[in-house]
Amino acid sequence: MSRNVAVLAGSTGLTGRYLREVLEEDAFYDGVQALTRQDRLESLEASQLPGATHLFCCLGTTIKAAGSKAALRQVDFDYVVRFAKAGREAGATRLMVVSSVGANARSGTFYLKVKGEMEEALAGMGFEALHIFRPGVLMGSRPDARPRELWGIRLLRAVEWAMGGSLRKYRPMPVGVLASAMAVAGERGATGQHIHHFDEIYGLAGGGAW
Repeated sequence: MSRNVAVLAGSTGLTGRYLREVLEEDAFYDGVQALTRQDRLESLEASQLPGATHLFCCLGTTIKAAGSKAALRQVDFDYVVRFAKAGREAGATRLMVVSSVGANARSGTFYLKVKGEMEEALAGMGFEALHIFRPGVLMGSRPDARPRELWGIRLLRAVEWAMGGSLRKYRPMPVGVLASAMAVAGERGATGQHIHHFDEIYGLAGGGAW
């Protein structure tokens, strides 16, 4: 009987904390390995991920938190790619990763450019299933207060009713919805490469399969 082992990178962040709880309560997985900053992601090897079958990546930061563009790129690109590479070499066939709405390798915005380059790097690794999640602003309880982000969320919630059509994908989203959608994609999501925005994420969280 085959075993399903989930490995989660970024388990202490906003999304990762929710997702870890979901995965640990899911009987589908025989084991859940949660990686943290202490696992030295810059030198992660396949041998450190024994039996990995499903990878979940919630790594991400901001320039303010990281301190520089170079430090942000290290987390949002280098660590993510290293994690995916090590997991693939360990035998994982499915990868679920958090990106950002607007991610584009040719974007003039540094953050979105890095996210887009990360997506392109992962697409070439040969995963049986690659699910890329592009949420807008996430709502949830953070251990670190971000006043400006809170004001941004309030503003978006105030005008959310008007965010239809192409603007729907920018709507704010409860982090629990994203975590649930990632878990569903890992267990029941379709094979191939898929990019999920607001509507697709809610569809997955509601029990749909994409």
